[in-house]
Amino acid sequence: MDAVVPGTGPWSWILTWPADPFAVAILMAVGFVYAGGLRRLRLAGTPFPSRWALAFWCGLGALAVALVSPVDAYADASFSVHMAQHLLLTFVAPPLLALGAPITLALRACSAPRARMITGLLRGPIGRTLSNPVVGFTLFVGVPFAIHMSPLFDLALREPLVHRAEHAAWIAAALIYWWPIVGRDPTPHPVSYPVRMLSLFVAMPLMSFLALSIYIADEPLYPTYVALPAPWGTQALVEQRWAAVQMWLVGNFALVLAILLVAVAWKHSEDEGQRRVEARLDADTNVRASHGKASDKPGAIQDR
Repeated sequence: MDAVVPGTGPWSWILTWPADPFAVAILMAVGFVYAGGLRRLRLAGTPFPSRWALAFWCGLGALAVALVSPVDAYADASFSVHMAQHLLLTFVAPPLLALGAPITLALRACSAPRARMITGLLRGPIGRTLSNPVVGFTLFVGVPFAIHMSPLFDLALREPLVHRAEHAAWIAAALIYWWPIVGRDPTPHPVSYPVRMLSLFVAMPLMSFLALSIYIADEPLYPTYVALPAPWGTQALVEQRWAAVQMWLVGNFALVLAILLVAVAWKHSEDEGQRRVEARLDADTNVRASHGKASDKPGAIQDR
């Protein structure tokens, strides 16, 4: 199937919108379910942090920008735009969605039988496998290599169904990876802060290696881009190198930012733990002091 080549005029970005009812329906369904959970908690008087909900809506907005905006239309003609789309699906939308704690919201908002069902799924073989940080790391790093270094990427440019499957693979792999890294939702495999930081740190050279492999290629890696009419086809190699630069810069920036945020969360957790210890010590001291004062009162029974 031939890709529809978008225009190159100054207003083309604004006027070119893809019509993918499947993506729109999925995004609307996810938003509807999340909003329904928030509404049930609000009616029940159960608090749910507004900043968590804001993070989720921002993540859903990032998905909308990637899938149902001119970004998706131009991805079929420009590798650099295509890379921006993949970066949104990997480093922006998934961690924001994980920060929205959708599993926690579901457990609080749904009925007891459904909550037990969700808990059972989390503790079952599939939940335990997907929450394993090794599995998440392998998918997060492996999916980009498998797509970019195989015929799948070029095939996705020609076949809409393959393109949708490609997007699903990017989103699923990233969600599985960021779920325990963010650590806001319950998981069968809680990941310590040092392991989270190590995972993010190790991902950086691997992603950089993939970006470098794309950048140093002497010719365009994907024939479909070359076959496009001018000016798209004639600048395929330039677009390819710009895409590699984006992957290296944005990917590493996102991973460094995530490491810093995890470090801040670690420090906050340590401070909270120290405050709890000090509060318990203060409470024990006050109890002993009150007992000592009671024993000093006139008429108090003294041990001799």
